[in-house]
Amino acid sequence: MKATKRLIAIFLISVFALSLVSCKTKSKTSTQKPTAPKTPTIAYKDGTYTGAGPKWSKGSEDATVVIKGGKITNITLRRLDTSGKEIDYNKWTGQKDPKSGKVFPNLKKFRVDMAKRMIDKQTYNVDTIAGATESTKNWKIAVKNALEKAKK
Repeated sequence: MKATKRLIAIFLISVFALSLVSCKTKSKTSTQKPTAPKTPTIAYKDGTYTGAGPKWSKGSEDATVVIKGGKITNITLRRLDTSGKEIDYNKWTGQKDPKSGKVFPNLKKFRVDMAKRMIDKQTYNVDTIAGATESTKNWKIAVKNALEKAKK
């Protein structure tokens, strides 16, 4: 009877010890942060590349992208009217036009901000800007088209 009690005690201690080890192992894995998949780095040829966005009822957008050392170093975004002429950004400042009473989106600022974000992130794939959704969406397409020409 004594031997049976001793075996039961050893068995219970072993089960208890294994459960602690199991909890400790699960605890370690559950607190580890998942790693995000790495985005493959795209190599670009140095140079200056242009790309165009699609034409739409208000005109179109285009972009000039400069690559140095395989990285995007400068982006110029342009908004063109229906005749293909670059707009006067001083009219597009988010203020009400005194002649027409219409409020034009602040493309003067938006195009600079968007280009900076693209350079910082080294991609055309950045958020569009509310209030100028069509233009900013088309700038992304224009930069994407320019970068396609720059791929090694």
